[in-house]
Amino acid sequence: MQRRLVVTVAILALITGAAAGCKKKSEEQAQPPQSVVSTAKPATSTAPPAPSATGLTGEQLFKQHCAVCHPNGGNTITPSKTLSAKAMADRSKITKPEDIVKIMRNPGPGMNKFDEGMISNDDAKKIGQYILATFP
Repeated sequence: MQRRLVVTVAILALITGAAAGCKKKSEEQAQPPQSVVSTAKPATSTAPPAPSATGLTGEQLFKQHCAVCHPNGGNTITPSKTLSAKAMADRSKITKPEDIVKIMRNPGPGMNKFDEGMISNDDAKKIGQYILATFP
């Protein structure tokens, strides 16, 4: 009986952790593989996106910090608030990466705050650039 209780508590802890989704990732967490194929629209240059100070691209950072709540540019918390560049510009006048960084630093209801201790300004800007280039 006690073993079944321990297993049940462990399963609930895993589910709760997965439901937290966008919460801060552990510093020791392994970085995603560098061989991830980009789905972003190519920039005006043919060079691959430059990695951030952490060595990750905007796409990799988005997948690590944002994709759980914003799969494919959607929004699992508030479905009407997608990451579409057009929708963000129309709805909130968000038109450049710095605007996205401001939202990451001081979000509205339903979104976790991503301060500089969690995501550096350089990495946050890479995420903003990726979002605007990927979700028209």
